[in-house]
Amino acid sequence: MRAIPNFAWLRAFESAARLENFSLAADELHLTPSAISHQVKSLETHLGRSLFVRHNRRVSLNSQGQEFYRELTPLLDKLARLCEDTQDENGDTPALTVHCAPSLAVKWLGPRLHAFMREHPGLAIHLRTDATPPDLHQSTDIDCVISYGHAPSHDPRLVVESLHPEPLLPLCSPKLYADLALHQPWYLHLPLIDSTVSPVSWADWFGSNGLAASPGPRLSFDRGAMAVAAAVDRLGVCLETPRFAERELDNRELIILPAPNGRSLQREMHFLYYRNHRDTLKRVEHLREWLLREASLTPMR
Repeated sequence: MRAIPNFAWLRAFESAARLENFSLAADELHLTPSAISHQVKSLETHLGRSLFVRHNRRVSLNSQGQEFYRELTPLLDKLARLCEDTQDENGDTPALTVHCAPSLAVKWLGPRLHAFMREHPGLAIHLRTDATPPDLHQSTDIDCVISYGHAPSHDPRLVVESLHPEPLLPLCSPKLYADLALHQPWYLHLPLIDSTVSPVSWADWFGSNGLAASPGPRLSFDRGAMAVAAAVDRLGVCLETPRFAERELDNRELIILPAPNGRSLQREMHFLYYRNHRDTLKRVEHLREWLLREASLTPMR
């Protein structure tokens, strides 16, 4: 008989070590904090050494715990892969469910998904869209989220990664711009379009250029893609990320108008996040790598 400790002890240890909190590990494994503490203590007794330093509201690994965690992690990964490979022989791999902000889904992610499917033909994607990002602790059927505007607040149960900073640029139909009299500053004479869900406003743009925001009523939309469409229809100038307007810029339906000081605003606008859980980390691995690569390769004009 191999001298392997109870698997529940190992699972409790791995979760507590990763989250640095017995209560969060208990939530993840649907146990009580006292059960996690008991299982970790049983593992430490079995090994004959302590693994954690207990703090007031959190725990951290001591040097022996760090070494044990470092060696245990690839073994659990290998066991998970073995189970997945064995299961795949008898059934289909479940779809990876991705929740994405609507405009990015339509304008950037959707047109690229065929490339991801070519790279990973055995992985099905189920794409959902909604302006309000879900709570992954409640929406357990969703594997990962791509949110717009704001990252979720700090939570050790989540991994949050930015899809790289993006410029926010004034986009305008060349036909509307051509109607402007020579030498007139466009930002004082062309109508401006607001995107109400964007964390960056025209006031930010004017401020970055050392100007006061243009007064007066403006057309506004609650979707970046709709603001871009309105700009194509010559309703005004929108301030948006070029990720929402790649085709329109390539087709010259839109042009980028110059800023008075020649600079553009840069912001982290889209965030990928997912549960800091072994099963989820494995499921989203390929999509995560592909998304970060695509985001870094996207031309920012």
